[in-house]
Amino acid sequence: MKRNVLVSAVIACGLVCSACGIYRTTSRTPGDIKKIAIPYLVNETSEPDIEIEITQKIIDGIVNDNTLKVVSDQDADGILEARIQEYRNVPYTFSESGTDIQAEQYRLTVRLKASLFDKKNNSYIWQDKNISAHGDYYLETASEQTYEKALEDVYRDIVESILSSTVEDW
Repeated sequence: MKRNVLVSAVIACGLVCSACGIYRTTSRTPGDIKKIAIPYLVNETSEPDIEIEITQKIIDGIVNDNTLKVVSDQDADGILEARIQEYRNVPYTFSESGTDIQAEQYRLTVRLKASLFDKKNNSYIWQDKNISAHGDYYLETASEQTYEKALEDVYRDIVESILSSTVEDW
C-alpha cells in the first residue's frame, strides 16, 4: 500500500512539474550585453531616407522592450550593425477590365543584413543575419491597407526579428 502511495506521489509530482513547463533563469540578453549602440543603418538601396526610419524604429523597439539600454558607441557593450540591401515595391496582384490589365495590389519588401558585435570580446555574437519583411497594399484609397500601413508592417516585422535575435534567443 505504501509503495502504491509513493508511486502515485512520484507520478503526480512529475505531472505537476511537466505542466509548469521549463522555467529559465538565464538572461534574456547575450553574454554581458546590457547596453547597445544602434548607429544609422547603411542604405544600399535607392530609396531615400529609409535608413533613418528603420534605425529609429529599431531604437524605439529596443527602448520599449526595456531589456537593453540604448547608448552611444563609446558606452555600449554591443553594437548593432545593419545594411539595408533591398527595397522593392512591385505589383503583386492584377485585375482585368476588358483589354486592360492593371495592378491591383502591391507588395513592399525590405531586406537587410544585420550583425551584433560584442565590444568586450571583440567578436560577433551573431553575424550577417538576413532579415526580410514585406507588406501588401492596394492602390484604392478606400482600402485600409495603404502604402503607409504596409510600410509600418514591414518596420514592425524587422524590429521584431532584430529583437528576437538580440534579446529573446538567449
